[in-house]
Amino acid sequence: MQLKRTLQTGLAAAAGIAAALALATPAQAEEVIILINRGNIPTTAADFENQSCDNLPDLAADEDGWVFVLPASAGAEGNFISVTATYADETGTERTRTTGDDGGIVEGSGDNKAYIITPAGWTLLDADALVNDPDEDAFFNLTHACAGTPGEEPSSPGEEPSSPTEESSSPGEESSVPGEESTSPTGTTLPTTGTPLTIAIVSAAALAAAGAALFLVQRRRREAQDW
Repeated sequence: MQLKRTLQTGLAAAAGIAAALALATPAQAEEVIILINRGNIPTTAADFENQSCDNLPDLAADEDGWVFVLPASAGAEGNFISVTATYADETGTERTRTTGDDGGIVEGSGDNKAYIITPAGWTLLDADALVNDPDEDAFFNLTHACAGTPGEEPSSPGEEPSSPTEESSSPGEESSVPGEESTSPTGTTLPTTGTPLTIAIVSAAALAAAGAALFLVQRRRREAQDW
């Protein structure tokens, strides 16, 4: 009987100790994904109403900085664990950026901010965040943006130089027609074709025959004188 009472007392004490330990150990916070305030999207950094480069590292001129805040109204414990954002680049292609690879969690400043850096000109389409034990329907906000200047795209090869027809005049414009560059030779030229050529040939033959006859006459006269 005494042994039974001792066992009951021991079990009761163990149960009490276990209950005390359970109460003393805080429950592990649950990690939950919450969404960005739907009124903040879609937007480019340049179009967002709050412009500031606070809570950001030094940015290049062609980069945009995006700073997110976890408000107290979200009821979450601690800061962001991570933020993942979806953007559209200048061609409309969707791109995903995260605080782990493209940004970070801000230390200090209320310990409730995170940032992401993108090329300038991208449009924020959506974002979600992993946080500890938030209230139901909790959300976070885009608090400010630091807008850069998109880099200029190079023009296509066909647009850089002017076309050959624009750079120089056509051959017909650079020099005059050969017949206009020099005048025809002075003086009279012999005809080259047709009836005039025939007349010229006959005239030449007649002159040659007359010359031969005159030569024979003069030769005979000299022979007669020698006799």
